[in-house]
Amino acid sequence: MPEASSIPAACGPFGLPVLAEAVPLSPAAMQLITRGVEALWARIVAADPGADHRPLLLSYDVHPTPEGPVLIEVNTNAGGILTAMRAARAGNDCCAEWEQGVLEQRLLDLFRHDLLGDSAEATGTVAIVDDQLASQALLPEMQALAALLRPWAREVRVLDAAELSFSEGRLRHAGTPIDRIYWRSTDFTLSEPRHAPVLQAVLAGTTVLAPSPEAYRAIADKRRFVEWSGQTELARDEASGSVFRIADTVPMASRSTAQWYAERADWVFKPVSGHGSRGVYVGKSISRRKLDELPVEDYLAQRYAPHPVIDRDGREWKYDIRCFADRGRIIGAAARVFHGQVVGMRTPGSGFAPIRVGAACCLLGALLAARVR
Repeated sequence: MPEASSIPAACGPFGLPVLAEAVPLSPAAMQLITRGVEALWARIVAADPGADHRPLLLSYDVHPTPEGPVLIEVNTNAGGILTAMRAARAGNDCCAEWEQGVLEQRLLDLFRHDLLGDSAEATGTVAIVDDQLASQALLPEMQALAALLRPWAREVRVLDAAELSFSEGRLRHAGTPIDRIYWRSTDFTLSEPRHAPVLQAVLAGTTVLAPSPEAYRAIADKRRFVEWSGQTELARDEASGSVFRIADTVPMASRSTAQWYAERADWVFKPVSGHGSRGVYVGKSISRRKLDELPVEDYLAQRYAPHPVIDRDGREWKYDIRCFADRGRIIGAAARVFHGQVVGMRTPGSGFAPIRVGAACCLLGALLAARVR
């Protein structure tokens, strides 16, 4: 079991805690993940060109295992990028300021490609929008992203979706037309009635929105994993035999509840449109009563891939690797260290941690090495 000293987490400036101690990842695993993400993106776009319609920032969540990394989720609405960047700074022994500048530029380039216009005037007014904004843990990240984007827009506002209205053919906030939206709400497809003004503006073509509903459906709807499971292998290291694979995923309705209960230790049960681990049940811990209550038409079963663990002062902590990406190109990564059955940052000591890839002194060096091997 890898060891990591128990350095207390500090609540980072972007709403999530940052850990200073790095989590180890082998160069072979990083290379497999890099190659596999590229391969999966090519498959995604070939199956549905809508994937390339303003997906904005993606995340690929990975469980390293002794047999190789396992992909368990892909998101189009990835939170925590700035915290992950801050974690990378904590793990950089050689060039922290330079690396932060490169990571920030990669993020800005992605926003300019998928959301912003060619100039501040062409971009117009940008809104970063979420629901129940005041209670969002990632509100500081949204505010920091607004500051990053302000030089490239006439104005950038951080808003609650409830503050928006549609009138005279435009989406408006306090009378001001909103030209572009970075959509942080988990109503990924704009299907909820409360978001009708945003949907009207998008359909009318008067407001640009990213990530787009089309990209969500093609990439992050968990039913895509059922399709991808037909070809689980994403990349292979011939020297070691290690494989980067997609976690096998099937509709829960494909078997009876009795069958699932008998095999529950091998599976995780996920809602098709869930987010942030909400509604996710690890099979080995689920009761028969709860399993019976799950709406099987709205749930998937994914083959259980245990989280790896690190030791911190004699206590086991689970982790996964979140890779942030511009389509099929990884632009940043961090480990999410936590306690419990599913990923969460509420336990003191949980947080985003830097990853240490072999002897590489910084994340960018590791990513470059993975791409050129």
